Amino acid sequence: MSKNLKIALVDDDKPNMEVLHDFLVRSGYHHIEKYYNGEDFLKSLHLHDDRAVVLDYHLSESGGMNGLEVLEKIKHASPNTHVIFYSGQDSLDIAVESLKCGADDYIVKSAAGVVLLKTAMDKVYQIQVLKSKEKRSQILSWAFVALWILTILAFTIFR
Repeated sequence: MSKNLKIALVDDDKPNMEVLHDFLVRSGYHHIEKYYNGEDFLKSLHLHDDRAVVLDYHLSESGGMNGLEVLEKIKHASPNTHVIFYSGQDSLDIAVESLKCGADDYIVKSAAGVVLLKTAMDKVYQIQVLKSKEKRSQILSWAFVALWILTILAFTIFR
């Protein structure tokens, strides 16, 4: 079953990104964009703020932004964006700091980490489904209220 969740992978490790991309596609996620540094991703942030972001900590050997800096900019521009760190940094300090800055999860890259990442994506997908249902319910409620008001007006006018 195809899951309608937009995902942005932000990682400068191209082989790892391809493996992760293929795994997520096999898991039912087909709307995946790849970014090899934080700067390119942030340029596209305004286009889709309803996507989940899988973010690495070390993004560039050339002195670009690290994952925490990218996370801070994401949360400033789009506070409701779900961000999951998927990093080779097995550092408690970085993990705690990322969670303090608004990351939904911090997962260390490993064979077991891929499965944990799928679980995290499934949670984000379920949140998106619930929000969509809530929005539809609110629209229906307002439609019923409008219909009720129109009915009362019609009775009042055409009595």
